Amino acid sequence: MIDILPWQHETLSELIARGQSLPHALLIHGKRGIGKVEFARALAQSLLCESPENGIACGHCNACGWFREGNHPDFRQLIPDAMADNDDALEVAESDTKDKKKSKEIRIDQIRAIGDFMTLSTHRDGYRVLLIHPAEAMNLAAANALLKTLEEPPPRTVILLVSDELGRLLATVRSRCQRVLVPSPDAAIAATWLRQQNISNAEDALAAANGGPLDAIQFADSQYQAARRAFVAALSEPKMDYVQVAQHFEKADLPTLFGWLQTYVNDIISARMVGEIAHHRDQSSAIKRIAQQVDLRRVFRFEKELRQSRRLINHPLNARLLLEQHLIGYRQAIKLAKQ
Repeated sequence: MIDILPWQHETLSELIARGQSLPHALLIHGKRGIGKVEFARALAQSLLCESPENGIACGHCNACGWFREGNHPDFRQLIPDAMADNDDALEVAESDTKDKKKSKEIRIDQIRAIGDFMTLSTHRDGYRVLLIHPAEAMNLAAANALLKTLEEPPPRTVILLVSDELGRLLATVRSRCQRVLVPSPDAAIAATWLRQQNISNAEDALAAANGGPLDAIQFADSQYQAARRAFVAALSEPKMDYVQVAQHFEKADLPTLFGWLQTYVNDIISARMVGEIAHHRDQSSAIKRIAQQVDLRRVFRFEKELRQSRRLINHPLNARLLLEQHLIGYRQAIKLAKQ
């Protein structure tokens, strides 16, 4: 039987037990970093397995071998080109990308490219599974193109959409899928699992990752931590040079930088309101100092702006200018209340 993240067994078993009544389209969502894509892939492999054990993929039949190697004929995965370097079983439309920056969106030509896959008979006379992630990366044209398939799916077809941000999906797409909430693991279970992955500072990594075990693995990486410490140390400086900081980090991953900025702001709010710091514990002294000096109303307004701006991160914007804009906003938000 295949390995499944320990906090996902029950939900996966409940879905598979539905058998023929399983909906044709599932919108898999939940907290960031808890393994939603891994859950979707485990479900897909179990549906395609030819010798399942209690409904779960056996891991050793021909179908499981093909799935593991990324060439099962009845499975396709749609992701943005920017994510495609190391992924398998992808259906990426042919295009000249040598001179273009790889797209962070799922485009309409990728949806059109799976037309034959969705309409022709399956190779193994079983399920056909399409996995799309992150679903919110579909641009408007791609999402609209998918609607017809969601409305009139071929027989024995299951479409799995995985999303971190349901609010960014078209309402018409959401309404045509049944939602599946992937549970967040208990902290003790997550920490035990992380230690099994040879993460020695499991609790701290989990706290920094906001409870997401898979993100915590990345958070424990030394290079990642060095970059995070440098960024949040700049946020801790009262007279931060936002132009210099934006220039230094302009080639870094923008969603990651925004995540650090948002969790730092959340730590300021938490330190002021309840005296606790959940994410950047190595900056406790600076965060507590800032928290005692700020006008919380300004900080809350900035935090709301950050959440709204995250919807623009994957658009083709100038990363440095966007980062500068929000670092200026941060500087304004943490001005002394008496100023």
